[in-house]
Amino acid sequence: MNLQALKYLLALNQHRGFHRAAEACHVSQPALSIQIKKLEEELGIQLLERSNKGFFFTPAGKEVLERARIVMQQVAEIEALSELWNDPYAGPISLGAFPTLAPYYFPSIIDHLVDSYPNLQVNLVEEKTHILLERLNAGTIDAAFLALPENEPALEYGAIFSEEFYVGVAPSHPLAKRKTITPELLAKEKLLLLEEGHCLRGQALEYCSTAGIGEVLNFRASSMETLLQMVAMGRAVSLIPDCIAQRNPHLHYLKLKGGGAARTIALFWRKSSVRRDLMLELVDDLSREHAP
Repeated sequence: MNLQALKYLLALNQHRGFHRAAEACHVSQPALSIQIKKLEEELGIQLLERSNKGFFFTPAGKEVLERARIVMQQVAEIEALSELWNDPYAGPISLGAFPTLAPYYFPSIIDHLVDSYPNLQVNLVEEKTHILLERLNAGTIDAAFLALPENEPALEYGAIFSEEFYVGVAPSHPLAKRKTITPELLAKEKLLLLEEGHCLRGQALEYCSTAGIGEVLNFRASSMETLLQMVAMGRAVSLIPDCIAQRNPHLHYLKLKGGGAARTIALFWRKSSVRRDLMLELVDDLSREHAP
């Protein structure tokens, strides 16, 4: 069935005349009439009752007219949808981040994303790193903020920002009188880290291994909020990334002398992504937000 014939049928009903309908459709009157006649022949029913005084729709014609209206509306929606997906700056987009980043970083960028990309419908996803990688490779999310390094052949990335780790202690802790701490002094403290599966644990352990520091507590925190509460109680100290420290001022933070404890956050996406240009722009845009 020719969609153009349905369009002509609707125009005929709207303009109540072959000549006016043909003008509205930018075709000749004979061309429009031929298409309507072909539609009748194809369907095997008479859609119009014609006379010297004009025409009117038969009962069957009225039924077809109503369905033609629905069909053409759906065609318009499909065309609008295709335009939407042809625009990488419009439509839904899913961005992921791991649990020790998402609650602290997403709130800082969501207003900027909404203001800078008003046609994007941003969906924020919080999952552990290995799940985000699985979802990225499966195509169920568009991009994810992950800590470097990550070696995934099907993905590419752009670095967004780097942040140092501080040593978080309770305000009542003896170390709270200090502004800095050496690795040697930190090694004497009870150090609390997250449980297995959190990338922040791996990042902290990497620094501890280099600095000769061991995890001395016989328990681990299941979440960042639990860890922060345990530190606030004075039960232990911990390594806290800057973006988390900024949003938890109830702790006291010491700068590590000699540095070395840090993480770099990058935006990862599939190399085959149809939104690669958008991802590159997001990297440039968000990295500039973090520029000093």
